[in-house]
Amino acid sequence: MMIKTLLLFLLITLLREIVKKCKGLPLATKTIGRLLQCKRTRDEWQRVLDSELWEFEEIEKGLFSPLMLSYYDLPSIIRRCFSYCAIFPKDYNIDKVDLIRLWMAQGYLELEKHAKLETIGEECFDHLATRSFLQEFVKYEDVISGYKMHDIVHDFALFLSNGECLAIEVNIGDKDPFINSSNKNVRHLMLKVNKGVSFPMSICSVKSLRSLLMISDDRDYNALSGDVLQNLCKLTCLRSLKFPKCRVEEIPKDIKKLIHLRYLDLSLQNIVQLPESLCELYNLHTLVIIGCFSIVELPQGIGKLVNLRRLKNNDCVGLLYIPKEIEKLTGLQTLSEFVISSEGDNDSKACSLEGLKFLNNLEGSLTIRGLGFVKIASDGKINQVLTNKENLTRLTLLFHKLKRIDRRSFQLITTGGGISCEDYELVLEALLPPPKLEVLEIEYYRGNTFPSTWITSLTKLKSLFLRNVSNCENLHPLGKLPSLERLYIFSMNNVKKVDNVFWGMESGTSSSSSSSYFFPKLEKLEFWHMNECEEWDNNIAKKGEDKEHIKFMPCLATLRIVSCHKLKALPDSLLQGIALKELNIFACNILRERYKEGTGEDWHKISHIPKIQIDN
Repeated sequence: MMIKTLLLFLLITLLREIVKKCKGLPLATKTIGRLLQCKRTRDEWQRVLDSELWEFEEIEKGLFSPLMLSYYDLPSIIRRCFSYCAIFPKDYNIDKVDLIRLWMAQGYLELEKHAKLETIGEECFDHLATRSFLQEFVKYEDVISGYKMHDIVHDFALFLSNGECLAIEVNIGDKDPFINSSNKNVRHLMLKVNKGVSFPMSICSVKSLRSLLMISDDRDYNALSGDVLQNLCKLTCLRSLKFPKCRVEEIPKDIKKLIHLRYLDLSLQNIVQLPESLCELYNLHTLVIIGCFSIVELPQGIGKLVNLRRLKNNDCVGLLYIPKEIEKLTGLQTLSEFVISSEGDNDSKACSLEGLKFLNNLEGSLTIRGLGFVKIASDGKINQVLTNKENLTRLTLLFHKLKRIDRRSFQLITTGGGISCEDYELVLEALLPPPKLEVLEIEYYRGNTFPSTWITSLTKLKSLFLRNVSNCENLHPLGKLPSLERLYIFSMNNVKKVDNVFWGMESGTSSSSSSSYFFPKLEKLEFWHMNECEEWDNNIAKKGEDKEHIKFMPCLATLRIVSCHKLKALPDSLLQGIALKELNIFACNILRERYKEGTGEDWHKISHIPKIQIDN
């Protein structure tokens, strides 16, 4: 006991001496504290105290000394990743996934053979966050989506980069930042050219540039002319190029000269198509075209991009189809949207739904658009399209498409020629879900029923969204989904009654002696625009049966009902649930009067709920 007490005293003494060296600076103390967490012995703490790095008084008045200690304790791969962060301006919201992609583009993570680069990047990022070099900034429902660097940490990163990383903002009246300037040594540049300012063409003379990331304010769009893009194609050392929201209408063919390019972000441009020459960028691993509404087709030679791992094409609503050659990209990990051709002229060039079976490395999220135009689903060819994608966790099935009318408007189309309700049902039944699916969205499905195979297969499903499912007359046995936590139902206008089927138990079926749970894990339920729904029934037990053993949504915490004009009442069993913390009723005339505070006939049934919102 005395030895432990003595050891504790020595550690506390060491700690006090180390804290003194932090000179009362909160960030320094926090950083050193995170460093000491990784040290397990007294000798390791003593080496921290005796380090010569405390003597860096000439550097920023000694502010960097504690950061130096923590920095040099990191593995070399993480040190290099951190110094790259100097490319961001102060107070910049850093996206974790994007930063890892940029590290990958520079080859910083390619040190371990056979290791997944994304996994290495995650570990590096988390290590920097643990040491307080990166700090959490944006957090929603326990998911962290943004990080920032403390100003002193940012200055430290700039010091370490020794002029190789730079963030520049160009305003009206500013001199060209790369004429007669030491900035010509920069290799990684983030550039903000404000509205009304010409692009500084001198950048194109910095031949050693490896990263060029352009940013703008949400409302400031600066157009890049064809001359600028043509000159950017001379920066042949580039590995990362990003210029979103620049109103670009055409990508020059000379983009093929950027042979080292690995990361290309063309988001929110006005381009109609990408040049075939882009397919000569054999090193490209990430292509981002998010929000390119005008784009109608991708290059036919996309199969040449043998190293492509991510094709992020969310919200390319004008896209007519996905080229057939994408079947060759068996290493593809991200394909945001797969678009099924609805134009007969494109059938020979388009990848069919069956072609998705070759892309079994897809992970994360996938949207399939245009399922209402699948012509044959009864031959079994599409049965394995999704089942072998073990890393898919989110799936959106859109049975509609958008047809371009002019540059700014689109028309929603929902059916192909001769497609019946039974055809919709055959497609969905043939598309067996991936085994680890957690989030499912279905829109504009016109079948009369959902296949039972989906209900029995979705054992890991946590969130379900059903939108504009117009022909279904009931909500199906969703209560059987064992892991479902969130359920959102929009515009199922043929549903007149939420009945026993919804709970997953047929009318008149008695429960066993043990407890029966329906929606055992559901926490959030929302009904929107159920225009014909009048009743919500949960009286499924036989007369005289012990209802104590039947539990309806025992974990339900939030219930929201919006624009259900004919709905007469809510189930008492839900309103009396001890877990219910929030009830929202909007644009529901009958419910508004029934549950009106003080005067409604059933106000007493909801008055105990902590948060109630009912519109007037």
